[in-house]
Amino acid sequence: MEGIGIMKLELKDFQESAVNDLINQIVYAKNEIRQGGALQAVVLSSPTGSGKTVIIAAVMEAILEGNDQISAEEAVFLWLSDQPELNKQSRKKILDASDRIRENDIVIIDSDFDQETFDPGKLYFVNTQKLGKDKLLTQKGDNRVFTIWETINNTHLRFGERFYLIIDEAHRGMNISTREENFSKTIVQKFIFGSPEDG
Repeated sequence: MEGIGIMKLELKDFQESAVNDLINQIVYAKNEIRQGGALQAVVLSSPTGSGKTVIIAAVMEAILEGNDQISAEEAVFLWLSDQPELNKQSRKKILDASDRIRENDIVIIDSDFDQETFDPGKLYFVNTQKLGKDKLLTQKGDNRVFTIWETINNTHLRFGERFYLIIDEAHRGMNISTREENFSKTIVQKFIFGSPEDG
C-alpha cells in the first residue's frame, strides 16, 4: 500500500491490511460525526504477537503525516491501559517502530502533570490507576490548575475529531485483581459515556 507511513520496520502484509482497514474506518467515523452522527469507536482485534502496537503506530503516523486515504492533521493521542508497565512496553515498541513519533513526542502522564490541554502531535500514556478519585491527577490543589479530567475535556473541545483515545485492552485481566479490573472498566466507561461529576 502506497504511503502507509515512514515506519522503521517493514510491515507484514496482514499488518498493512489492518492499517488500511483502520484508516478506512477512521475516515468513515469522521464523516459520520461531521454529518451529526454519534461518536464512533474503531476496534482492532488481533491475536497476541501479531504486532498490534506496531499497527497502531503506523495508523498514528498516517494520521500525522497523511497518506492516500487520510489528510495529515495535528492530532492528539491519549493511550489508556490498566497497567503502567504496559504503557512503558508500548512506548518502547512505538519508538522502535516509528520514525515520525520520537521520544519527545511521547509523554507518560505522572501525578505532577498539569496542562489546560494536551499538545498536538503528541502521544500521551496514562494508566487507569492514576485516575481514581483519591489520586493527585484528579484533584486540584498543590499548585494544580487543571485536573486530568479537565485537560481531557478541554482537549476534546479544542481538537474535536483530531483527539484520539486508544484503549489498550490487550492484557485485560492478566495479573490484576477482580477489584482492579472492575475499577479499570469504570474508568473506561467514563471515557466512553462521560462523567458529569468529573466534568
